[in-house]
Amino acid sequence: MLRIAIHGAAGRMGRQVALAALDSSDVEIVGAVSRSGSSAIGRDLGEVAGGRHIGIAVTDSLENAVKSADVLIDFSNAAAITAAWPALVKSKTPTVSGTTGLSAEQMSAMKKAAESIPVFHAPNMSLGVNLLYRLLGQAARALPDGYDIEIVETHHRHKKDAPSGTAVRMGEIIAEATGGNLRDRVVYGRQGLAPRKPGDIGIHAVRAGGVVGEHRILFVSEGEQIEFVHRAFSRQTFAAGALTAARFLVGKSAGLYGMEQLLRLS
Repeated sequence: MLRIAIHGAAGRMGRQVALAALDSSDVEIVGAVSRSGSSAIGRDLGEVAGGRHIGIAVTDSLENAVKSADVLIDFSNAAAITAAWPALVKSKTPTVSGTTGLSAEQMSAMKKAAESIPVFHAPNMSLGVNLLYRLLGQAARALPDGYDIEIVETHHRHKKDAPSGTAVRMGEIIAEATGGNLRDRVVYGRQGLAPRKPGDIGIHAVRAGGVVGEHRILFVSEGEQIEFVHRAFSRQTFAAGALTAARFLVGKSAGLYGMEQLLRLS
């Protein structure tokens, strides 16, 4: 059995991971942690997630939550996971993190922790999205100059960061595949007099309703349009990906891992 603890257990994705784990014959939940002051503290995680009683109470003590865990699965927020690294390194807990919106400094803290423990990080835990990353790089390298590139992402109204980490990563992959970097080419939305310049990579964020996640990537010339689309129909897609990553991480040595290693794309 894979024993997991969940960080950010009372959040939307934390609850989905709990439900996915309860449906998995090879996964056991042994700990659940949420922020201090959360109304979930002291309640049974299964019931918080909308499932059956499982006898695991949500706590605000990360140290207690990971005591018997093989892997921690994190869907919290950038500040919370950054604050958690010292305790995770001390307890030598392998960690799968799907938290997005990390600053350069917070990414550095993650990389530092990965020098001591195995860390798996993916801004998007969908296996399909991560395969799409590879296809976008191939398309960008294969197509000649003259194809305009636009990325449009849509998420639910409650998503805090914009654009999504997934959309930014797509832009980075396209820029790197064509010999540049995203910061020199990106245009976040357009307003007023803003004609497209050669080489621009447009990224646009839409926040509406309960959309789980959609990413549309356009390669458009004067004569044709190539469009890649990925739609997530349920958050269970991301929860299942996180559990797959947790299984992958067991037994790994210290280091920073991602979907390229899991999907054997590198």
